[in-house]
Amino acid sequence: MKGKSWILKILYGFLGLIIVFLVYSHYEYRNIKIKTIEIKSKDVPKEFDGKRVLFVADFQYDTMARYNRKQQKKAIELINAQKKDMILLGGDYATWEKNIPKFYEDAKDIKIPELGVYAIYGNHEYPGEKETAENMKKLGFNLLVNENRKITINNENIYIAGVTDLWHGKPDAKKALEGLKKEDFVLFLTHNPEYFEEMTEDEKEKADMTLAGHTHAGQVTFFGKIIMSAIKDKKKYGYGMKEYNGHKIYITSGLGGAFLEMFIRFFAQPEIVVLKLKKIK
Repeated sequence: MKGKSWILKILYGFLGLIIVFLVYSHYEYRNIKIKTIEIKSKDVPKEFDGKRVLFVADFQYDTMARYNRKQQKKAIELINAQKKDMILLGGDYATWEKNIPKFYEDAKDIKIPELGVYAIYGNHEYPGEKETAENMKKLGFNLLVNENRKITINNENIYIAGVTDLWHGKPDAKKALEGLKKEDFVLFLTHNPEYFEEMTEDEKEKADMTLAGHTHAGQVTFFGKIIMSAIKDKKKYGYGMKEYNGHKIYITSGLGGAFLEMFIRFFAQPEIVVLKLKKIK
């Protein structure tokens, strides 16, 4: 009897840990943090000093069998609530192709700020690139396909450049950065952070900041240590601000995703990133 009692205590303890894990993971999933990052650069034009750029990636509020429209609407409400001059979307708007229309049904509620919305493909936009392009156009969003766009205020410019997905597209940083000089201020979008490895030093020099998603910061981690991720080098490109040879890349944890059909995250809190541009001498 004593042996059985000991075994039951272990089982109840294990069950209790699972319950705590699930409760906390659901709580973390629902609570989107707002992360502000200041980008200091002499390349920031005076007219853009203090401008705020909102960056999000990996909405993916769906599983094979479910769609979390409530959380998706909450994320869009939070995006709309932030003070911003521009929005950048880093790809992966739904996980399953059949759910793509549901994203765009809600995305129409995203309020376009003064300087516009710019987006790229993620790996989950393939197949379906044509549908993504058509929907982005209908919404008034600018889809960047190995290209850049100039944003102008009083004859001063910054540039947003973006490439297609590393896995399923044909990303071409050279083409995306064509015509740009090192002294221009450029924000460079790639869904998969490991494309950074394929960029030349000259291409990295032109990008004042590279922005990526894809990793979900591990989705479910071991207290912040990424165990599983869709990238090879989890330490190098798992999450957060990284700097290699003087070149910066920020990898966001994204917004949604799922684990074993559950809408959970563990020590990989979803986020909306606000980049504040600051001119320095």
